[in-house]
Amino acid sequence: MTTQTLDTIASAQLELQLHVVEDRLSQDYTSLDRPSVHALVERERTRFATARIHAFVPILVERAVRDALAEPAGRHRR
Repeated sequence: MTTQTLDTIASAQLELQLHVVEDRLSQDYTSLDRPSVHALVERERTRFATARIHAFVPILVERAVRDALAEPAGRHRR
């Protein structure tokens, strides 16, 4: 029997939500392949790795990726 903590449940939810964000971004930015979208999401996600509350991470990640993609070509944030 496995005991799930709030942290493991929250982590699983975060993974699911970020997958949904990737799906949405892939549908909106069809010129990008899925691995590129995933890389952008992961890059932004690392900024919030030490956040104490993860409830808003998917929203913040999606906004940051959309902002990066809206910048002129070749000027993505690093």
